[in-house]
Amino acid sequence: MSGSIEFKLFAPRNEKAALIGSFSDWQEIPMEKDEKGCFRVSVDLEDGQYQYKFRVQSNSPNLLGQMVDVNDPYMKEMDRHSENGVIRVKEGNRILDTYVWQHDQNSLPENRDLIIYEMHITDFCGDEVEIEEPIKFKKAIRKLDYLENLGINAIALMPLTEYDGDYRWGYMPRFFFALESSYGKPQDFKQFVDECHARGIRVFIDCIFNHTNDPSPLLTIDRDYWYYRDRHYPEDDANYWGPELSYENYDETLGIKPTWNFVSDVVQFWIQEYHIDGIRYD
Repeated sequence: MSGSIEFKLFAPRNEKAALIGSFSDWQEIPMEKDEKGCFRVSVDLEDGQYQYKFRVQSNSPNLLGQMVDVNDPYMKEMDRHSENGVIRVKEGNRILDTYVWQHDQNSLPENRDLIIYEMHITDFCGDEVEIEEPIKFKKAIRKLDYLENLGINAIALMPLTEYDGDYRWGYMPRFFFALESSYGKPQDFKQFVDECHARGIRVFIDCIFNHTNDPSPLLTIDRDYWYYRDRHYPEDDANYWGPELSYENYDETLGIKPTWNFVSDVVQFWIQEYHIDGIRYD
């Protein structure tokens, strides 16, 4: 089955953008910008899995006017070998996976009763790198009975979003919607959350909204739209971790604070897609 699959990129101050992907032999498919600053194009795709990127005329100071290839800032999954965005099409629709939730109706502890176990998923499961198929979440599921017997009723996971490399604590994010590919597939994390809920264990995640790693696509697309041009607190070297997202920038044309909207989308995505129980902001 095939379907018309829409790709979009919010880049209101950029002049040109195109879609490239395995479905076009990596040849450009031009995109048109609408009145709300989104470049859009729809492509007829057969059911299957594909990789893609955007080719954008950068509006960032160090790349001004250059055509650059970037991953979708809203990319939901990254191929860990090519580092391209991944999309799946099933029955003519774009999907992330086909996981069916089993334990959404289970009762969970109130905030006042929480006994929290902080977890770095790799350290908890063993730090060996699985080359073919990362299975960190699957390993963690096998140890949930151990945690339940400890008496904990909540897990606070250190950052899970895609970062550079295969082993970090996760505090230098690159992609805010994509699960760290060295931990496992999206359906693996969903099963982890589901199995926690089956045991009456709530799941919280740590999200970093202060800064990003340098390869972040927002930096490449239009740095000054999303970030402070210089350090927010230039006198405080000890607390500078990377390019800092600006929550003050205001787009007068669209009447929005773009970073506020972006972070709101991130929060809603993780709650709705992965059924997590809360987020710690950093």
